[in-house]
Amino acid sequence: MAVKNPLWFWGAFLLFFALMFAVGVPVMIYGQASYPVPLEARIAPAWALTMLAVSVGLWLGLLYVYVDTLVLAGVRSVRRMHDILTCGEPRNALIEQVVCLPGSVDGFPQLRLRLAFDNLSGTPITDELVLVDSKPMQRRYEVGRTLPARLSRSPGPYPNMSLEGGTPEINHSTLWLRASIGVLFVAVVASAYGVAWHLQNDGLGWTFLSLGHPLLICPLVLWVFVVGIRLLMRRLQADAAANALKYRGVGTVAIIDDVRQTGAFFNEQPQVEFQLRFTDAAGQPQRAVIRRYVPLIDLATIPRETMRIIYDPGNPSRVQMDQDAARRAWLGATGAG
Repeated sequence: MAVKNPLWFWGAFLLFFALMFAVGVPVMIYGQASYPVPLEARIAPAWALTMLAVSVGLWLGLLYVYVDTLVLAGVRSVRRMHDILTCGEPRNALIEQVVCLPGSVDGFPQLRLRLAFDNLSGTPITDELVLVDSKPMQRRYEVGRTLPARLSRSPGPYPNMSLEGGTPEINHSTLWLRASIGVLFVAVVASAYGVAWHLQNDGLGWTFLSLGHPLLICPLVLWVFVVGIRLLMRRLQADAAANALKYRGVGTVAIIDDVRQTGAFFNEQPQVEFQLRFTDAAGQPQRAVIRRYVPLIDLATIPRETMRIIYDPGNPSRVQMDQDAARRAWLGATGAG
């Protein structure tokens, strides 16, 4: 849970940077330095068409990323939920925590449940699930209750678990809003091309284009934002691979041979490297390395002798810290519930 705050902070920062500087700054700089384009500064028609194709390709790529991430991803998640309910691995999930989220859907409350259950390898894990309680009077979702659930037999992108009897649906209002924003995006970009053509072509076609033209610079800056977000998510291990390993991995205790700071920092948090050795389910000795960014306040309490880990049974060198075991140990030590 601790890594989500830096993720959202830096994601919001990059989004602010992109929206503020991807359009306004390039347009102002170009308007002051390069507009209007004198005849001698225009480029050859063939080179102009090449730059036009690159510009359109960059914008189309951004449109694809937007549609795939914010429109189609929800459709894929619902389809995946249906597949899990149809042929998933049955499990009993214990409700550990219930949080009522702000807002409602069709007048029904939204709940976030933290559920405890065994993964595909029999290792105890927890995960969170957001749902709409269409029958609140039945008090079906209370701490301590056990719910029948199903796990994906091939863990991958979210979701990997669903409650039996659930009816996954797409939030059509959100989907329409995102689709409308996408249409507005297309309209604004198309209008920018039209305005640029009307003001700058002077009967010479697209020869006014240059490497510093906003039609090229704006999508390039937005691509920097997109790539930055992807790298940020990988750096924080907020990806499908980590979640998939959590659902299929085998839990064990690893011996810590060495702990050291690598010298890298992220959000003022030092990166710590753990050199581990453990024995897998087949009795074979294994070695692995885990690197994590640790808040300064937690440096004195990081494990130095043993660590609960989850490893990939198909590739034991792929491991990650068992966060659920660490949380249970902390709750047991503090007496928190």
